[in-house]
This record gives sequence, structure tokens and C-alpha cells, in this order.
Amino acid sequence: MTDGIEEVRSVYLQRETIPPIDRDAEKIGSGSASSGESGADLLDDREGDPGPDPADYPDDWRGADSDEGSAPGQSGGGSAAGQGGPSILPPGFPVQPLGMAGGKFYFLTARGELVEYAAGALSHRSNLVALMAGETDPIRPLKDIAPPSGKRDTGFNAADAGDQLMQACGALPLFDRNMPMRNTGTWRGKTGYPIVHLGEELRVHHSEKPRGRMISGALYPAVPAIDAPAGDVASADDIEWVCRRIGNFWNWKCENAGALVVGWIGQAILGQYPDWRTHLWVNGKNGSGKSTLLQIISALLGGMSAGVKNSSSAASIRQTTNRQAVVRIFDEAEKSESGGGVEDVIAMFRLMSGAEGAQMERGTSDHAGIKFGLYGAGLLGSIIPGGMAPQDRSRFVMLTLGERVAPQNPEDAALRLAELEGDAKVLGPAIWKRMLKLAPRRYDQAFRIYNGMVQGLGGRSRDGDTVGAILAGWDLMMFDDPLVDKESGQPDEARLEQARALARPLLQETQEADEMGEGERLLNALYGASLLKEHGGVVTVAESIMLHNRSEHELRAGDATLLERLGLRLLGRGDGKKTLFIANAGGPQLDKALAGTRWRGGGHKAALQTIADVKPHGGTVRVAGKPQRGVIIPARFLPGYTEDPEGEG
Repeated sequence: MTDGIEEVRSVYLQRETIPPIDRDAEKIGSGSASSGESGADLLDDREGDPGPDPADYPDDWRGADSDEGSAPGQSGGGSAAGQGGPSILPPGFPVQPLGMAGGKFYFLTARGELVEYAAGALSHRSNLVALMAGETDPIRPLKDIAPPSGKRDTGFNAADAGDQLMQACGALPLFDRNMPMRNTGTWRGKTGYPIVHLGEELRVHHSEKPRGRMISGALYPAVPAIDAPAGDVASADDIEWVCRRIGNFWNWKCENAGALVVGWIGQAILGQYPDWRTHLWVNGKNGSGKSTLLQIISALLGGMSAGVKNSSSAASIRQTTNRQAVVRIFDEAEKSESGGGVEDVIAMFRLMSGAEGAQMERGTSDHAGIKFGLYGAGLLGSIIPGGMAPQDRSRFVMLTLGERVAPQNPEDAALRLAELEGDAKVLGPAIWKRMLKLAPRRYDQAFRIYNGMVQGLGGRSRDGDTVGAILAGWDLMMFDDPLVDKESGQPDEARLEQARALARPLLQETQEADEMGEGERLLNALYGASLLKEHGGVVTVAESIMLHNRSEHELRAGDATLLERLGLRLLGRGDGKKTLFIANAGGPQLDKALAGTRWRGGGHKAALQTIADVKPHGGTVRVAGKPQRGVIIPARFLPGYTEDPEGEG
């Protein structure tokens, strides 16, 4: 094993150089220069310190579809000429024709929304006026292309206007209904610069040569808006303060957890821009502060967070965040009784890691089908991580929270937490701005160098991707200067050493997970299963075990009925020292807990016997009123186990 220096240098020599650009960046939609407003230079890529001085960001935006002499406010659509066809529609026409296919005509409305009409529908006055919704005078553009010609015409001739729009579509190439459709989030443009889709507004560098909302072969239609990046850039000092607070306020089971969280935020806030996206899973007992932490992380992501949800349905994620390059965060990501819950989300997140994102298709009753495209990083929070196959585990960084340590001054701790929550809301949009500014000139290079470094430490290529993305985010978040010195062309060795300290524990944990056997994977899946309480509510198997394992006395049959329904019973005495009996015979409740796995239907017995210290019980144990044979799981394999529980002995 090498220290990774030679690998780092060889990777660095393969870097691609992004060409220098001028200071013009383009904004499409509300707030563009063509509407008489101006905004900060979001994609300014000038060299130098990215510090928070607002003077660094001149107000030199211009609308991508602005034409000389166009009327104010006509920035939403663009003309047919701007799409490569003849000048059938006048310059600055609010509606953008996209072409036709299958007898349908496709447009972006004056607000930028994608619509389709049959030929007959385009002769209806109400449909034509609807295309202009949002214009100060929606009749005037239609009157310009189709003046009234009879007494029945009100403002314009609907038949002539429809004919003009159909001709404009017909002059364009056939509309490709399979072209990439991109909604809100951060995207990578073909020239290496971010494209920021804020809903009704697009922010794109002029080197992409946008044609209305058609940019580099992808369509960015208007959709409901998200919060924009800040005008100012977050400073490294501000982020360092957040890093320390996150690391110190929670009882992490690993060192440098604050830096790892900050690094994950740095790469996640870039949406689809990175070629590889790493997911994060935070697990901890009830009361560990997990839910509060997820809310703070969501705030630090600014408008790039889709919010913290308590549902872990893959179907709901597909439907509510389709074609978005945002961060999806789910608390209470526990295994469901019927399966198909968090397991499906994990599989979907795995597909989202790659450059192309998760591409899925689902059939519909009309046989047209629906295409789903999901991009970006994900964050899950749970008591026990769900069972993951090796290909899933390699896409995640796992962080564990211990029980909250009671503060000496609870009032002061509450004030500091409230301060962190408030600062996170303010800082999130500025972090997004920082990463948008630094990513074009630093992210790819940093990712390649850290990827090589991780492999030099003994990691596999997939480890290099997963850990390298975290480290690249950490680098841009925590340091104003590039990793590679411009004069020497060499990476900063001191910073590489800090990165190695962050990477080594992650690699060790990944390698241990790879070595996890069939029995350990079964136990993880079983502990993450949900149980329905008799009087309502849900509890996981892990929570129930930890609750009953705290008592000093030996449990009697029937003391833990929820566990016994699965064929489980805690045996022995002592707080945290009991063993777990698992019956050999399967049953409907155990099958529900292991739904979607190969261990249901009695397959759990053979899997458990692969664990070296698991032994058959010498006799029978009464479980749920019946004597049963089974195996004994040692205490150290139970959730919440510590070497010295409660500080004893």
C-alpha cells in the first residue's frame, strides 16, 4: 500500500482545463436584464479570493433571449428564429415554439411552462390567450401576428394566430419527446459551468449558448419556484463555525463527523453537477437529536433541499421530485412490515449516484408510459440502518449518533442550538452561492485528486468515488485557496494529510461492511423492521430490544409480546447483557419483518448459523405461548450494546 502521492499526481496530470470566460452570465425568466432588473453575477468565475464582499459580484446579467429593441418583459419565450427556424414570429415574441410530433404542437408559454396542443385547440381564443398568461398585455403579441379581420374578432384573429404558431412549429425539427427535461436544481452544462433552475428563472453562463429555455440539448421548462442562492458568498470562517458546532453539539461515534457532514453538504448542494454523488445515512437512538440535525442540514442546503420528509416511499419520491436535481432528505427511514419501503429508496438512491442519475419508466393505462429521472444526493435518518447489499453500501457514508449527554447548563445549550438553527437558515443560500462560484474551477480537479488519494490508501475505485466526493465538497467548503498550487502545480500536502485523516475511518468502516456475513446482514434487516403497537403507533425491533434490555431482571414469557410475535425473546439478566433467542420456525410476522429478502420463509435459520458465535439453544424456550427450538444471539450482536453499559465493571 502506498501513501497515495504518486496516484494523486498521476490523476492531477490528467485534469481537464475549463476555458477562461468573461464576466457575462445569463439569466432567463423573471429578473432578467431584458426586464429592466439586474442580479448578482452568480456564475462569475474570476480568479481570486471568493470572500463575502458583495462588490465582487457586478450586476451585469443579461437575458439569454434578449433582442435589440425587444419590449420590456418579453424574456420568457424567445422567437422561432431563435430556435433555428425562419422568422415567422417577431423578435421577442413571448411564446417559444418547440416543434411538432404526432399531430401535437409544443410550446413554452410566456411563463415558460411546457404545453402541447392539437391543431384544433390552437384556433380557440381562450387557449391562445392562455399561452400569453403572465404578460402585461396578453392580447398585443397575438394582435401583432394576427390583426382582427372581422366583426367577430376580439383583439386578434384566433384562426390566423393559430396558423402562425403552427407554422412556427412546423419550421423547426420534429419535437423530440424523449429529450432531457430538467426541472429545479443545479445542473452541469456542457461547457462545465452550473445551470441553476430556480423554477421560473434560469441562471446560465453565456458559453452554453441558450436558445430560450433550450440549453445544450435539454429543455428547462418553468415550474414552481424554489429559493434562490444568496447574493453574498459564505466565507470559510462561517462554515468552519458551523462545522465545529455540528461536531460538538451531537454525541458522534466517530471523530471529524462535523467535517464529514460539511463535506457531504458541499457536494450535495451542487445537485447533478458532480459526476458522482455520495449519499449520507445518519442513525441513532431516540433522543439522540437526529431529527433536529436533519432539519439543520436541510437549512444549510438552502433552496437545494426538497425538505425533510417522514415518508420513505420510492413512488412518492419519483412523483414529487421527478426531473429535479435537488437533495432528498428522509427521517424515520425504517424498514416497513410489508417491504418495499426504505429498501426501494436505497435502491433508487444507488442509481442516483452516477452521472446519469436514476432513469426509470413506468407503464400507464393509455400505454404511453411515464419516464422518471431523479438526480442528486440523498440523506436518510433512522434508528437502525436498513439492510444493504454491498453495491448499495458503497454509495453511502454512514454516521452514528450516541445518546445525548445531558448538558451542565441546559438553558445555555438550548440557546446555542437555537442560534445554530437560525444561522443555518441564513447561511444555506450563501453556501449554495459559494459552491456555484467555486465548482467550475475547482471541483473536478479536487475530486480526481482525492479519488486517487483514497485508492492510494487501499480503497477500491468505488471507494474513491464515494469518499472522494465528500472530500471534494469539504475542500471547497473549508478552504478559499485551491488544493493545487498554481506556481508549483502540486497539491497542498498539509491539506492532503487532513483529508487522509477524514478518509481512513470511512475506508475501515466500508471494508468491515464488505466483510459482513450473511448472518450479520440478516440481523440488520431484522432490527430495522417495524412493529405495530397494540394501541397504535410503530416501533422498530431494535427499539423494542433496547427498551427491554435495559432492565436488570430476567424477562418472563409474555413481557415483550411484540418481540415474541416474531419468534424472539430476550434471555438472561443484566442491563444490556441479555442474549436474544430466535426461533427456528418461521411465521407470518417474521416473514413480514423480512419481506423483500431471501431469508423469509424459514431461510433465516441457515443465515444465522453462519455467525461463528451463534449457537443452538440446548432445549426449548416458550415464545408466544409455545415451546420452540432456536438459536442464541450473543449480547454483542444486539442493538445498543456497549462493552461497558452504564459505566459498570
